[in-house]
Amino acid sequence: MPFTSIEKAIDILGMFDASNQELSALEISKQLSIPLSSTYKYLDTLSKKGFVSKEPGAKKYSLGLNIFKMGIVAAAKISYVDITLPHMNSLAKKCGETVILTVINGWDALCVEEIESPRLVKLTVKQWATMPLYAGASSKILLAYQNDSFVDALIENTGLKPLNKNTITDHAKLKKELSSIRDKGFAMSESEVDSGAGAIAAPIFNHQKKLVAGITIAGPEERLFNEDNQKLIDMVKVSAHKISFDMGYSRDVINEPPSLDLK
Repeated sequence: MPFTSIEKAIDILGMFDASNQELSALEISKQLSIPLSSTYKYLDTLSKKGFVSKEPGAKKYSLGLNIFKMGIVAAAKISYVDITLPHMNSLAKKCGETVILTVINGWDALCVEEIESPRLVKLTVKQWATMPLYAGASSKILLAYQNDSFVDALIENTGLKPLNKNTITDHAKLKKELSSIRDKGFAMSESEVDSGAGAIAAPIFNHQKKLVAGITIAGPEERLFNEDNQKLIDMVKVSAHKISFDMGYSRDVINEPPSLDLK
């Protein structure tokens, strides 16, 4: 296949995404300004090689099995930390606070990455430090997207021990809080684990629509919960949204946050 033909074939494959999972030859022809007859030739070749597929009698094409296989190989080589880190750095520069990435580890939240704030007064969380899943925004954002049986097992196994003045220790209140987090798409905490510490967190999902991590802005309460609070909420939600999209999670499924420039 000539080089220009390879480029056209790549352009065709690039048209398929979460919002365009199926495309007709006519749609491809119009959007790429390729003659319809040539478009059919490209699609025929891509179909024979397993890169696109079409059900008998159907008019639209979708990505084929070979693309799926290649995606699995690529996903195995790229960790979620590699995907997340550029977004964490961008968020940290924008907000000026510490940004952390947490995942579930048993009954705890585990900090797997941290971008420390450059400010003299700041909140720091050591990499690989663990925190109870029921306390603090970086933990609650993970717990909120677990099923009821997991939450019940957590309460039974660990209890809801008071860690600070605002730690939620009532079972019903915790479940209500988790439901509210899911509805809003973010979690907040003030002095739930450490006195004077505040945090705002949002969930990160993968291509299977499963929660894989949480991204959190953490800092002194007086800086996080003032007139800039909504701006910080929007920032962390947009960052989580972008990371999720990079992991293959469809934008049209996530509750779309305000559009902010985090470049």
